[in-house]
Parts: sequence; structure tokens; C-alpha cells
Amino acid sequence: MPGLQIKLAETTPRTLVCCSVHNEHLDDQEPGGRGIDPPPEAGLIHRRRREASGPALSRRQAAARAGISPSQWSDVERGSKRAGPGIVIPVRATAETLAKMAAAVGVSAGELTAAGRDDAAGQLRSATRQQQLGERLASIPGLGILAGQLQSESSVQAELLPLVASGLDAIDASQLSARTRNQITGLFIDNLRHDAARRHHELLLMLRLAEEATPAPPRLHT
Repeated sequence: MPGLQIKLAETTPRTLVCCSVHNEHLDDQEPGGRGIDPPPEAGLIHRRRREASGPALSRRQAAARAGISPSQWSDVERGSKRAGPGIVIPVRATAETLAKMAAAVGVSAGELTAAGRDDAAGQLRSATRQQQLGERLASIPGLGILAGQLQSESSVQAELLPLVASGLDAIDASQLSARTRNQITGLFIDNLRHDAARRHHELLLMLRLAEEATPAPPRLHT
């Protein structure tokens, strides 16, 4: 059949131990099928990928969205992988990987929890909050560049960005007039930018003083 390749492995001339079929239409395969029952999240990811709006996503396309390899996506979606001729082992994604896969095909945190993967649901909620927070900060004049710099550092992102968002929420929730809230928001942003610049200058000064206090290495005479 055109487009279909069948590979057979033999241990003796008359004993076939495995048969693997490689075809682009195998993206339609349901999870399982290798003698191992897939975990609930495997079927959830598979169904959502096939139900994507517009043309269904291939496993390769979905993997690219999630930032993982196509083979890893396939193994997780099937719930198993081949470890050798006639050897099949179960596969379950880590919480981080499953959260990335869920985001790629539109699976919600609640659906992950219902599938028994509350760990991945927590990862997905956290990633969604950080993305929404970054988009919110980037939309505020004067905070776009600063937000991008803060998001590039994961440790800063986890500590500082929520504090900035909390400050903005407090301003929005106040009983002040819209004009006053806008003025305070502007002052808040200016302070953030000024503090970042001041800290940068302090760092440069500390580096210069440290260099001046460090004895120069002796010169070698030849």
C-alpha cells in the first residue's frame, strides 16, 4: 500500500516478535493498543487534540506548541512506549510536561484534576497566572520593557511580578476617583522604573569599588 511501511524483526527465520507500522495516519490511533491501559490523562489529551478547532492537530504540531519532542508527545498520549523488541513499558508524563501538553490543546486545570492529575493542574494554573500577569503588565505604558525583563528571570518572576500585580490590584480596588487612580498608577510605575535604575547604578558602583580594592595581579618578568 503506498505510504505504508512495515518493519518486521525476527529472532529466528520463522519467529516474528514484533511488527511496527509507520504511517502518518497513525495520528488517529486511540491511546493504548499495546497491551497496557493508558492513564486517564492520555485519553483526555488525545481527544482534545483531535477535537481542535479547524483541522485536527497532528502529534508533531501539538508537540511543537508544547515545546516537547514529537516522540515524547506520542508516548505520553499512548500511555506506553517500546523499550525493545517485544518490550512495552507504561509512560506517564511529569506534572510540568503534562501541563505544557494541556495548554497546547486547550485542556483546563479542572479537567486535569478530574483525570487524577492535580499536580499538573497546579502547574497549569501557575503558568496561566504568570502569562496573564505578564500580558497585563506589558499592556501598561512604561511597564512593557520592565515586565519583559522581569519575566526573563524565573526566580524574579515568581517573587516580584505577583507583588507588582498586587499593587495594581490595590489601586484598582480603591474608592478613589478614576483620575486619582491613574495618577497613583503612574507614580507607582515611575517608582518601579526609578528603583530599577537606582539599583543598577548601585551595582555598577559596587563593582567599581570592589575592583579598585582588589590588588592587581603581579606582573611576570621574562
